Amino acid sequence: MTVQNASAVKTGAVGIDLGTTNSVVAVCKGQRTVVIPTSQSTSTLPSIVSIGEEEEIIVGAAAKRLAATQPGTTYYSVKRFMGQQLADTKDLASSVAYGVKSDEEGAVQLQCDAVEGGVLYPEEVSAYILAELLSSAQAYLGSPVEKAVISVPAYFGSEQREATIEAGRLAGLTKIKLIREPVAAALAYGVSAERDETVLVLDLGGGTWDVSILEVGGGTIEVLATGGDANLGGDDFDNIIVDWLIRESLQAVDCTEPIMIARLKALAEKAKVALSEAMRVSLKVPVGGADGQGVAAVLTRQHFEKLATPLFERMRLAVDEACWQAGVDLGSVMEEHYARSKKQKNAQAQVSAQVRPKRRAPITRVLLVGGATRMPAFRRFVRNMTGLEAKGAAVDPDEAVAIGAAIQAGLYDGLVSGIMVMDIWQATLMRAFATQQLGGAGAEPGDDVDESFEEDAEDN
Repeated sequence: MTVQNASAVKTGAVGIDLGTTNSVVAVCKGQRTVVIPTSQSTSTLPSIVSIGEEEEIIVGAAAKRLAATQPGTTYYSVKRFMGQQLADTKDLASSVAYGVKSDEEGAVQLQCDAVEGGVLYPEEVSAYILAELLSSAQAYLGSPVEKAVISVPAYFGSEQREATIEAGRLAGLTKIKLIREPVAAALAYGVSAERDETVLVLDLGGGTWDVSILEVGGGTIEVLATGGDANLGGDDFDNIIVDWLIRESLQAVDCTEPIMIARLKALAEKAKVALSEAMRVSLKVPVGGADGQGVAAVLTRQHFEKLATPLFERMRLAVDEACWQAGVDLGSVMEEHYARSKKQKNAQAQVSAQVRPKRRAPITRVLLVGGATRMPAFRRFVRNMTGLEAKGAAVDPDEAVAIGAAIQAGLYDGLVSGIMVMDIWQATLMRAFATQQLGGAGAEPGDDVDESFEEDAEDN
């Protein structure tokens, strides 16, 4: 994979990771891919929007600070509601501090007294986040940005993808393409398309758990199988700490008030992050003690991991399902991996059209995406399931998806060459055509695929 000199390009496409918890924008510039700093001089932008008086829009870290004092009009984890029906998100709706309702067709709406009509759609909130990222990109590049590759979770359905596209349009984008987050991560980690590999991408973001198995070689990256849980993410690890804290120390306190929920979630998130380095952490709550005093509860890493056991069981099911779909047997990963390493094929892939067998090569690499993958328990989870050490040091897991989306944008703009990304349906069509050719059917190939931004939206 090579990156061409982009100095002559006035306005290229950017890559955007529109995340549940944090969002990132990146671009191919010169010979490298660059994460664009936000207006707050950070690489990541909290995916939080607060609507103030007179419809003042506050995005990012400033909005995050308002979550405790203005919970009813500060919106977080909105990505989970994108393109969804209220009937399918009742549990999630009950866990956020702001009000959630439905329109006449059952689609999710967010209550907001600060705007005319009193409601917002999730894609409107996401559009504010995208607009903030695009503003930072414009300031960095010195020209307006109208084209973008936006990442979506592997499990997003058509309604959710359409909602993402709509958010991009509301933010001012005229040309939009979508890329699956795990595929973007593989591009970011520099997976060589000339070397035969089976890559497992594990993405534990704030709101989604995505599993993808990629087959790499012959200049292509092919998605063999995807799995995951659209209702599982780092936020759920925060929630188990909140539940534990209420159960152990705050039984006499009304914890249903939005402001209390917001404060407990912020406290739990800090505790989760701290437990990735420390063996224990003290959580101090200003209420709940005798005579109106606060309480302090100590949570150890061991106990936190015990509380998280049900979450890891759900994660394991998703990995097992994806591996079964791809024909990869995790039970023999280690033996097959070492046997394979002794008999590596020539790095130059041989071009041969054939129908692949159901059983495929074992996993050779594991890539991690998402800040929650920093948890020691998650790293052990990966080792226990695959027998492999996950790759996570070369690329910041919080930035990987945006970097990969920027590389894909570079592909579309002609700045990057030497690699092809195929989704499941594309690979199926190519195999069917190859089989037909081998059978002597003599079918003529169709028109070449135009990989420019001539179409408004395309899913990769």
